[in-house]
Amino acid sequence: MLKTQPCLAGFCDWRLPNRFELETLINLQNATPVVSPAFNTACVPGCTVLTCSCTVSSFYWSSSSFARNPGFAWVVDFNDGYVDFVGKTSGYYVRAVRAGS
Repeated sequence: MLKTQPCLAGFCDWRLPNRFELETLINLQNATPVVSPAFNTACVPGCTVLTCSCTVSSFYWSSSSFARNPGFAWVVDFNDGYVDFVGKTSGYYVRAVRAGS
């Protein structure tokens, strides 16, 4: 749905970040969520993808599969910065990114 019209926020070039890109959002000086304020600008009623950036204190999927078992992928926990791999059938959040221009 992120790459199919009408897409998200008017753009169709969204993708899932790899493990290392997702880890760059972590700022361990912050707590629940452990992301920089730019990535969590208050999830309030009325927010849209164009006006707010909301981060839930939970696990987020990366696009990186676990090398020893491709049925697993890396996740990053924005509650405490923990990084782990889990089965791809698990239900977690996603944070889409776009290529820079």
